[in-house]
Amino acid sequence: MRIYLVGFMGSGKSTLGLAVAQHYQVPFFGTDEEIEKREEMSVYDIFSDKGEYYFRELENEILKASTADSKSIVATGGGLPCHDNNMEWILQHGISIYLEWSIAKIITNLRQDVSTRPILAGFAPEHRERNIEALFNQRIPFYEKAALTIEMTGDFEMDKASLIKACRYIW
Repeated sequence: MRIYLVGFMGSGKSTLGLAVAQHYQVPFFGTDEEIEKREEMSVYDIFSDKGEYYFRELENEILKASTADSKSIVATGGGLPCHDNNMEWILQHGISIYLEWSIAKIITNLRQDVSTRPILAGFAPEHRERNIEALFNQRIPFYEKAALTIEMTGDFEMDKASLIKACRYIW
């Protein structure tokens, strides 16, 4: 069974997902990382050079390719579940886990990542936090469709242990 991690950018889907995949010795598949490999460009550069529409099309293709392994952990991009019925597709092809954070913690997590996250770079600095919160609130209904929700603490080892435990129940 594939496990799809969903949540807002900066929620640890890739970092925690990779750590838990290594713990269980199963394949890890990060949609953003796969897009970067395929395009030989960063997500930021894809957004800048080719636009969000092009990126979302790639995201859909990469998501469908995530079914290559029957037992794996897939870290989705923060916006992936919110476009093109992707969340419904995820629900049909695996078990989804929402890595839930408070908006205050998300903003703190993202302060250092502005230059690497194309959506954030488009927000004027004086309105960035307000725009992050608005985007966060738009995306929550998609994330909340996940089969499971794990409230993140910000303590990597504790959050990793929670995700390991959730995966143990699934597998």
